[in-house]
Amino acid sequence: MCPRIQCVTMRIPNEINRDNLYRRRARGGLPTQTYRRLFRLMLALVLVLMVMRQAARPGVYAIFFPETMVPVQVETTSRLTEKTDAQEAPSEWETVQAAVAEQILSEDQTLEDGERTPTRMEQDSLIAQVDDGTVWRSADQPALCATLALHRSQQAWSAEPPFEPVLETGVLPLLQQPEVYRGRTVRATGKLVRIVSVQANANQWGIDRYWDCWLQPEDGSQRPWLVIVPELPNGIRELVPGLVSDSTASGALDVDSPLPTIIVEGEFLKRLSYQSADGVELTPVVVGHVQAVRSNGNPVVGAAIQSVTAEGSGVQSQEKSRPLSLGMIVVIATLIGVAIGVLVMWRSAVSHRRLRARRQQDHVTLPLVAFLALGFSSWTVNQAWGVAPQSDVSVSEQETRLGKSDTSLLDVLSGFDLERLQRLGDRMRTGSNGDAARDEQAKLVFRLKRLSESTLDQRRPDSGTSSVSVGDAMEIDGKIESLQFVAVPEELTEFLGLRQLVELVVADEAGSRMLIVAAPLPKQVAVGDRLSGVGVAVHGGDETPAIAVAGNLRWHPVQPESLGWQVLSELGVDISRLPEIVSLSRRPLMDADSQVFFSMIGAAHQAGLIPVSSEPLGPIASAMRASAVEVSPTDLLKEPQKWMGQWIRIDVETVRWTRVSVELDARAQEVGSDHYYQIDAMGDLGNVQLKIATEDGETVTMENRYPVTLVTAELPAFLAEENALSRTISKPVRVEGFFYRLWSYESDLMASHDGKQFAPLLIAGRWVDRTPTSKDPIGVRWIGTLAAAGVVTAIVAALVFAWCNRRGDRLARQQRV
Repeated sequence: MCPRIQCVTMRIPNEINRDNLYRRRARGGLPTQTYRRLFRLMLALVLVLMVMRQAARPGVYAIFFPETMVPVQVETTSRLTEKTDAQEAPSEWETVQAAVAEQILSEDQTLEDGERTPTRMEQDSLIAQVDDGTVWRSADQPALCATLALHRSQQAWSAEPPFEPVLETGVLPLLQQPEVYRGRTVRATGKLVRIVSVQANANQWGIDRYWDCWLQPEDGSQRPWLVIVPELPNGIRELVPGLVSDSTASGALDVDSPLPTIIVEGEFLKRLSYQSADGVELTPVVVGHVQAVRSNGNPVVGAAIQSVTAEGSGVQSQEKSRPLSLGMIVVIATLIGVAIGVLVMWRSAVSHRRLRARRQQDHVTLPLVAFLALGFSSWTVNQAWGVAPQSDVSVSEQETRLGKSDTSLLDVLSGFDLERLQRLGDRMRTGSNGDAARDEQAKLVFRLKRLSESTLDQRRPDSGTSSVSVGDAMEIDGKIESLQFVAVPEELTEFLGLRQLVELVVADEAGSRMLIVAAPLPKQVAVGDRLSGVGVAVHGGDETPAIAVAGNLRWHPVQPESLGWQVLSELGVDISRLPEIVSLSRRPLMDADSQVFFSMIGAAHQAGLIPVSSEPLGPIASAMRASAVEVSPTDLLKEPQKWMGQWIRIDVETVRWTRVSVELDARAQEVGSDHYYQIDAMGDLGNVQLKIATEDGETVTMENRYPVTLVTAELPAFLAEENALSRTISKPVRVEGFFYRLWSYESDLMASHDGKQFAPLLIAGRWVDRTPTSKDPIGVRWIGTLAAAGVVTAIVAALVFAWCNRRGDRLARQQRV
């Protein structure tokens, strides 16, 4: 008897429309299903075409494959004559004004047609006259035109380089700290939104026209840049051909998307007030030249940059590439789709073949010959590309192998050459320090003061160097044997900002002496104190004593004025600048503060954490903390110079804290982090009533409480909040730290009276939370209990009194009856 075999048919679904792959019987709904499929395919085709058209735009890939910035050379449209080879000889000091005009830091550069390129000293003096936070004023035009004249040609810019390195900064730091960045060379980067052609007023620098470029910052800031340049580079000029061809035309143009990106290097001039849709706003103004351009897919800018690049490299220009037609796009997309399909099918076939091979055998082994071949090929690739298996050589070791950089300072001392320094050294050696020598010393000290500490440290000579040449950096480290202060000529005081210099005779540990002329030191400096720093040699060789001129020298007193000053000096703070900081009282934070402010933040943080057992600074820091004087805001307002650099204690109540970023690496190292915190707080004035006079003659009265500003490297745990940039929190605290100075800032209360708020600035190192731990700190519960008991007693007494009265009345009635 044959067994019955039952066949089961498996229906394989279609992955496209979920139908099976077998022929189906005819149904009535087949025409409708066909039309639906056709409609879906048409929609899919339209979607694919739209995606392909968008994919053909080069700007889509800019975020993944950004273009590189293309350096540009400015081609001026106005006539610029070349400088004469012969320069004017220095004057013979016939008059003081001739010396100031012709030999302050550099020689005058004169053009053939009478147009003159300003010096950096003249630019600084004109920028100091600019009105900040206002619209354009007549006092702003000389500084604007002088800065444009410095940037109108590459020769003028190279002849007058900036005193300090170019700063990478954004819009927000310039708006918050304008005094710090005023006149300094910064780099502005952003997308070009609007171009305005402006006719310049009559000026002595020969500036006829300039361009206002409004930039959208790339750091996400909502405030725009205003960049002013004397000429537009290739690529940007093609956006406004009508305005470029007509030198007398004035107008504006809004740049179409995609917006090109430009990098501008120039000096920060002021904060300009302008009218926007949200009302009156402020924007930073940077005057300079365009350094680099990136098209970001803009066809006009991209074509101009490519044509300039092709001409510069000697490649003949070719026909402009035409955009691909729709048919070509479809063909290319089809070929790409077919290639991808073939690749997927090949990979699937290979994967299935490997799976079948694994099912047929239990173990898969790699032959020894293949393993050796793989290792040999890897070693060959590494040798071909120069890749070492392990590399522990640091950058500093590589620099040591290559040798240290040159120790000469002649390239950063604009206006001073070898011959000029030698003449100054001969005068100082022979003792003929007349007016001419004093002027030269003051100018050289001014130049050295403008150099950053990082620049001087890079040129610092090796410890084993025994002799130096004129113009080389000279290491200064020794004790003072004699000193005297000399006055700077009055005609140079206004330009240099120096009223006196100091002449020193310093002896190092080996007993070698050197004669030094440097910037003024504090009045507390005495013979026997130690000085350190870097100066420039004006009389070198093996002769003794060596002669040098220095800018700012670090002062290490033998007997400090206080324990606070001693701790600051040991922790690397340049206390020789503290008297200079006192003169900035009731002013905003400025560039002069940066040399002390950031290093004091890091020193205060360390001083609050140093244990007593830490030698040698632990006992000194412990004694300083133990002798901290408790002060009030009134004490700091009355005698700010008395508490400068002292470790004090104050009770305040916090209002709000803000995290502030530190952008410069050197300053971040001094702070110990890339940020610090600013805490707005309120202190108790007691019974004192404070009256503040404003510029317009009004008087603002403040009593009970007064604002106090705290700065710290790290927030205490009871104030901190994770991943927060700002926080409003009210908490009573006790703070210990170094008092810095009185500083001013804008507040709503003082702005309503056309004035600025000033407050004590304390750099905190230790925090104590004064929040009461008891739930009833002033005994409210006991007061309530006593009050309730008194009320109950009064009620009982009233009831007893009433009962006694009724009883007496009842007895009286019974007696009458």
